Amino acid sequence: MCFWPQAPADAQPQIDRTSLAWYERVSLGGYAEVHFNQEEGSGKEQLDIHRFVLYLGYDFADWIQLHSETEFEHGYLKETGGENGDGELKLEQLYLDFAYGETWGVRAGRYLQPLGIVNQRHEPETFYGVERSLFDTTVIPTTWFADGVGAYGSIAEDLRWEAYLGSSLDGNAFSATKGIRDGRMQERPGMNQPAVSGRLSWQPSPTWAVGVSGFHGGLNNGDEGTLPDVDANLTIACLDVEGRVGRFEFKGAAAREWIDGAETLAPGVGDRIDGWQLQAAHRVFPDSWRTGVHAAADAAFFVRYDWVDTQAQLADTSEAEDAAKRDEWTFGVSYWPVPSVVVKADYQLRDDESAEGLPERFNMGLGWSF
Repeated sequence: MCFWPQAPADAQPQIDRTSLAWYERVSLGGYAEVHFNQEEGSGKEQLDIHRFVLYLGYDFADWIQLHSETEFEHGYLKETGGENGDGELKLEQLYLDFAYGETWGVRAGRYLQPLGIVNQRHEPETFYGVERSLFDTTVIPTTWFADGVGAYGSIAEDLRWEAYLGSSLDGNAFSATKGIRDGRMQERPGMNQPAVSGRLSWQPSPTWAVGVSGFHGGLNNGDEGTLPDVDANLTIACLDVEGRVGRFEFKGAAAREWIDGAETLAPGVGDRIDGWQLQAAHRVFPDSWRTGVHAAADAAFFVRYDWVDTQAQLADTSEAEDAAKRDEWTFGVSYWPVPSVVVKADYQLRDDESAEGLPERFNMGLGWSF
């Protein structure tokens, strides 16, 4: 969940939270996703309780709030922890918000990096497709969190910003085909070379929004403060657009990543990583059907195209991998019986430049938030 969209204080009537009992200051919530995946040919076929996330919040005062998310993935944890796809239990968010004014505030703790669209807003009913997209898992690896401090606020009613100084990535875990994804530190992140990140969001109308975001940080960091002994840094620039015209919805995002010193990392890690996506959707639920139990229902068909190249620029071409450049077409449908519950299905045509390519995949999903 993203808890930033409303500016602090927002000139709304305030309740004196300090006069309330402790249980009246507590907020509970969460979301969950259950997926079925079937790959073409001899590929995997599985039913996955992909994630169950619990939100806990607390109001210490009108202007000091705790936000947290604890995520449990894949329904099972082995004694050795979340290695080798055996599930994960982790804190995705844990921070305090200090609303110092009507237009700005300070945040400290574990926060979501403000890059792209889905990383901060990834509840299952808010995005199309059963699985998070190729762009949102490889270029901007959702969910990507960091530990540190930042500030956020609004310059005008339609212009908002946020900026952070916090933990960066472990460059020793970058790879030729996964790019920066495995570089996320999820335990006790090293702070030898921290990072700065930020976002500027412009919403000129209720139906259109544009975001520009960026990141820059050193990569000689490791969990528990270990140093992987690399000499490199990462810079990311990202642009995203969302819009709606009548029953049609559009979304696009593009990002470029520069890795200065990639030659000190694992073989095949690109000096540059590129990726982009385009999506169109059409809401199709007839207004005449919105009666009785279907009063709040909706449905939509969508199509999305993702393209990623984790070796867009490579110093040593002998280390080029066919699987680094790949794309993905996703065709699907979503049905919301109520706005916070969604049933999804889609079919994905995936490919890379290897001789065997990637298997096509059929997905079904059930998701909800509360």
